[in-house]
This record gives sequence, C-alpha cells and structure tokens, in this order.
Amino acid sequence: MTGKSIFVASLSAFVATVGLGGAAHADPPTQVTYQLSGSAPFADYISYQTDSGLPGQTQLAHVPLPWTGQFTFIGNPVAVISAQSAGSITCTILVDGKVVNQATANGAPARTVCSD
Repeated sequence: MTGKSIFVASLSAFVATVGLGGAAHADPPTQVTYQLSGSAPFADYISYQTDSGLPGQTQLAHVPLPWTGQFTFIGNPVAVISAQSAGSITCTILVDGKVVNQATANGAPARTVCSD
C-alpha cells in the first residue's frame, strides 16, 4: 500500500465513524405539549416555559379550561408548567406525544406544577 492509499483508507474509516459533520450532532426539535383541565371554568393563572433558553417563561391570567399549548423546543427541553384554580386542576406535559408528567391539586385555591 502506498502512503496515499493508507491516507485514503484512514480518512474513509474516520468519516464512517465520525460522519462528515464532525463529532457534534444537533439534537432534533422536540414537540412539547402542555395541557390543563379542572373543575373550574378558568385557571386563575398559568405559567410555563416556552423554549430551552431565556426568557422563555410565559404567564397568563384568567385562562379558560381546558387549555392546551404546543411548542417546538430545540436541544434538551426544560418543560415546566404551573397553574392555580379554584376546586381541582390537573397539568400534563407530553414530549413528542408521550405523557412525561401529570399532577392534580385540589383546594381553595388549588396549585399544581408539572416538570420534565
């Protein structure tokens, strides 16, 4: 084998192992869905993370129930939602369509938090 053949063989093995983009590969987008339901017609307030960076926190007041919000996260998502309502309230987080957290609170007021 010539020096050129050894170089080409080594380069081919490297590309097959690491890939043309190098060692770093971007994470695919993640679909995060927040759901809220409860015994009251409205949540007094809700607060949720909308992306994996700052300032991704959103806060809303007097939100009709049931409520659903869907967001696309890039990288590793930090999914968090909290809510307060009279009676009972349930929060659910789905990541790519699969339930990853669900919590229910009861009280006057009821406060619930879900995170992933």
